[in-house]
Amino acid sequence: MQALDNIKKKVIEMSKLALRMWQATNQAFMEHDLGLLSKVLEEENKLNNLEKEITSDLIELSRLTSNQAERARAIVYADIAGDLELIGDYCKDILERVQIKIEEKLLFSDDAVKEYEDLYHKTEEALNEATCVLERPNLTLGESALKDTEYLDGLVDEYRARHNQRLIDGICSPLACNMFLNMLDFTAAVYRHAKKIAKGLVKIKE
Repeated sequence: MQALDNIKKKVIEMSKLALRMWQATNQAFMEHDLGLLSKVLEEENKLNNLEKEITSDLIELSRLTSNQAERARAIVYADIAGDLELIGDYCKDILERVQIKIEEKLLFSDDAVKEYEDLYHKTEEALNEATCVLERPNLTLGESALKDTEYLDGLVDEYRARHNQRLIDGICSPLACNMFLNMLDFTAAVYRHAKKIAKGLVKIKE
């Protein structure tokens, strides 16, 4: 059981890192602060290292125990760790677009910023809830945490269509449009991984 507890502790640490990275990514976008880039990259390295440690711990746990329930829970934790590691990758991808936006002095319309912020906050809420449930076993996931990803995918499609229309109307430049659409897609990917984590937590609590 000690080995499983160690895996869980590392997954909790990863979830906190991923949430901080997500929040710092948005802060960099809103405040045009490239100084946050090195901080996020440093935390991504920690995230990657923890994911590798969890893989090693899983192998060790399989060697030490034949308890199928423990092994099953450990595999779910390892899957969650994989999702968190990918969330870190998407944070870095978004930051690269933010860096281009700042360096090229690209402008997003007020409507574009509001749309991105809407997706960001919905994704932050999903990540935050998963982190809280991981850390405090007495908590249960709310109905919103288990909502299907089609909900956000529909919003992304709507916001993409609106932004393409802004491009046609000459409100934004082709490069700014491309950066914005990339950020929408990466945010949707983070949301999907957060929902996948929520489904994994349900399995652990069963």
